[in-house]
Amino acid sequence: MGAFFKLFLLLAVFYLASEVKLSTSLYHYEENEIELTFPVWQTDNPWYYMKWNPAKQEFEQKLGILEREA
Repeated sequence: MGAFFKLFLLLAVFYLASEVKLSTSLYHYEENEIELTFPVWQTDNPWYYMKWNPAKQEFEQKLGILEREA
């Protein structure tokens, strides 16, 4: 039970420190997408960026921490 609580707390902190853009439409499937930027205070060079649009078969993911070290 303790491990589940720690995981839930970690996910809650991650969500609160992220900027989440959720675009939805019932009539235009092409407009449905999710964009996630973590952390919210570094939007120019985020540690993690993900954009997903199922209609356009588009999935973009960037790990900014690995790009800075290389």
